[in-house]
Amino acid sequence: MKDRITDAAVELLINEGVAKTTTVAVQKRAAVSRGALLHHFPSRAALLASTIERLVRLNEQQINESFSGDGTIEKALIVLSDNMAKPSYLAEMELWAISRNDQELRDALYQAEKAARSDLDRVVGRLLDPWKKHKEYQLLADLCVEFIRGVAFSDILRKRPEYRSRMISEWVRLIEAAIGD
Repeated sequence: MKDRITDAAVELLINEGVAKTTTVAVQKRAAVSRGALLHHFPSRAALLASTIERLVRLNEQQINESFSGDGTIEKALIVLSDNMAKPSYLAEMELWAISRNDQELRDALYQAEKAARSDLDRVVGRLLDPWKKHKEYQLLADLCVEFIRGVAFSDILRKRPEYRSRMISEWVRLIEAAIGD
């Protein structure tokens, strides 16, 4: 029952956005009673936070399907960027944005994201494998994730994949110049 409710919430988030992912809409999509929904998720914040793990898994699956493991750091970051521009990742980012004014949601998201950190580190580690030998690898990985998140968020308005690719190319060039690769 809990999985069915979470699946319905994830579908709504991805397809309709946070504003339309109400408890009533989730209840209808999951075909459950109000009592069942509230039993598992006593608040909208708890319901929305429950989606993070699924979104993280879905996003990881999409990256794994589109990254063959060969190629350059630039290609790997473009794969990451392309995946961060997909609706499932943007749904996750949308949750982050609305948590700005919702302490309960922010706390729940923080805990969910913290729990998913090892998954993110594993995926990014696979993408940035050539840099793992560098003594500042973790800083490089964190900087790349933050940079790509910003690019993906900016791309919501721009919708210019060529600009995104150019920014990633320049980012990799600057990092490699700085670390001497």
